[in-house]
Amino acid sequence: MTDVELARLCANGDESARKELYTRYAAWLYALCFRYVGDRELARDLMHDAMIKIFDCAGKYQPHGSLKSWCSRVTVNLVIDHLRKSRQMDVVPLEESVTTVPQPDTEEVEKIPKEELLRMVSQLPPTKRVVFNLYCVEGYSHKEISALLNIKEKTSSSLLFKARGQLAENIKEYIKRNGL
Repeated sequence: MTDVELARLCANGDESARKELYTRYAAWLYALCFRYVGDRELARDLMHDAMIKIFDCAGKYQPHGSLKSWCSRVTVNLVIDHLRKSRQMDVVPLEESVTTVPQPDTEEVEKIPKEELLRMVSQLPPTKRVVFNLYCVEGYSHKEISALLNIKEKTSSSLLFKARGQLAENIKEYIKRNGL
């Protein structure tokens, strides 16, 4: 079944299509939610809320991209709204100029288990975690992030700089602590 057919059937309330969409994307959307909130139960709740919203909005899907990426965008927007409403994304404007973004050594990163890297990202403060995920994982530009989060582009860039710096420090500490 194509993405367009699946979305159309979901929009029409077809339960077998909704089950198919859930089966295809629930795990992916859960992982996406978890990357943003860092809490398993909250991520599960948000994923379920996102699936309901996706079912309700499936008629709006346009085949400019995959259904998976459309579902991801709906989910990211829902998670960001949740973080705003729960006051976890209070942003203090930062006007400092950021010229280079710290990057941990690729060889260092490869030594660390994926689960540990995900844990490090999940422990970033909420706003840094959201900007990091939007920029590094989802591929948003600073301009898009600034519009989505209602912040200045420089603030987005500065938050990314600080998130990457914190992750680089955590990676170095992990390597030192574990003798890698």
